[in-house]
Amino acid sequence: MDVYTIAPDGSDLRKVTDSELTAYQLQWHPDGDRLAFVGRDPENGHVPPEVHVAELGDESAPSETYESWSADLDRPVGRYDISWHGDDLLAPIGDEGLTRLARFRADADPERTFDAQGRHRTVEGFDLRGGTAVVVLSDPQEGKDLYAVDADDFEGEAEATDAEGLEAEGDTGTDASPTRLTEVNDELVADHRTPECRRVTFESEGHEVEAIAYLPEDFDSENPERRPLITSIPGGPVAYDAPTFDFDFSYWTGRGYVVLRVNYRGSSSYGREFSECIRADWGPRETADVLAGVEELVERGWADPDRLFVAGFSYGGITTGYLVAETDRFAAGAAEHGVYDFRSAFGTDDCHVWWANDFGLPWENPEAYEAASSIGDVGEMDTPLLVTAGGDDWRCPPSQSEQLYVSLKKRGVPAKLVVYPDEHHAIGDPDRAIHRLEALTDWFERHDPDA
Repeated sequence: MDVYTIAPDGSDLRKVTDSELTAYQLQWHPDGDRLAFVGRDPENGHVPPEVHVAELGDESAPSETYESWSADLDRPVGRYDISWHGDDLLAPIGDEGLTRLARFRADADPERTFDAQGRHRTVEGFDLRGGTAVVVLSDPQEGKDLYAVDADDFEGEAEATDAEGLEAEGDTGTDASPTRLTEVNDELVADHRTPECRRVTFESEGHEVEAIAYLPEDFDSENPERRPLITSIPGGPVAYDAPTFDFDFSYWTGRGYVVLRVNYRGSSSYGREFSECIRADWGPRETADVLAGVEELVERGWADPDRLFVAGFSYGGITTGYLVAETDRFAAGAAEHGVYDFRSAFGTDDCHVWWANDFGLPWENPEAYEAASSIGDVGEMDTPLLVTAGGDDWRCPPSQSEQLYVSLKKRGVPAKLVVYPDEHHAIGDPDRAIHRLEALTDWFERHDPDA
């Protein structure tokens, strides 16, 4: 996807980029002579997107007039808007299970900034105008709100690049504390129990993996009483989880569950090598990492080994399929809006370009499609499974969920299918969103040994 400029009257069409990137998040410099954008590899989603700047003069700009300002940052850029501050750019980046801000310059390495955010909350929106930045900060306990920050206070935060700064909890930087502008969720969080959020690291097949655990309000992690565990698997796979205010997590922790979100290998925000290791080989590493996270919480005494549950949406649903074929560790599971037979998904979903880039074409590399498909392993699945789908989902068509459900029923495995009419690759209608959350919880409670 290329960048073009064009005059308001429709004349002077110029191509800025050279068809080597997928470009988005365009931002003019206030002087009008430079154009910043985020560019990613169009064929490999595991390559971190970078900030690029094009120098635009009076003459048609050749492709070599744009360059990356990301240097060797090795972190994805551009989840939210990028913004100019003078001749510098500020942009959100994914950085070790957190969305935070970084400063980009023409002749210097990028610098992480906004340390006042801490590691316990994440950025979920960003804009900068007239010297003032506004960020949406999401805190698992306090909710989501708008905060204002003087853009000059972002200066001088290069020390945040060291390991200590990245791992610190709470405010660690020298920049000024942000000014809270809204109180959107104050009444809600005052009347409802919201979870404590803890980062957990553990080893999986020789690799360090990080997860985020959401804990009930009355839970003592130092002197724990074992609780039922819901392992909620993130989508993606090229995504990542950060500490966030989420109705699902608050609902479950309010009912006494511990909720675990594992940033398995394949996730972004931990560098290209960590993410790209699963390319064209989906399943084994993600499954191992999720199971290692579950065992970590069991060993800590946080999770009851007899009351383990698993759920995942989109790629999380795909991984749930892998997990229940691999292990009987879970008392029940929920595979939501997933793909379980990649061969039959090819051409019926909207991801066939992605599949071809990663796996090749199904008639040229059938082994890769078979290896990625959990439907062939239904004979190994004994975990009671709730399967959900959106009736109009083009990303993960409902026929995929129907295949998995019917196959499980043929084997006599307890299974239930829920299809949400008129919903795409999400559940947007509030009543249906409530139904989904209650359906998952009811399924877990129905199969809870201690129910």
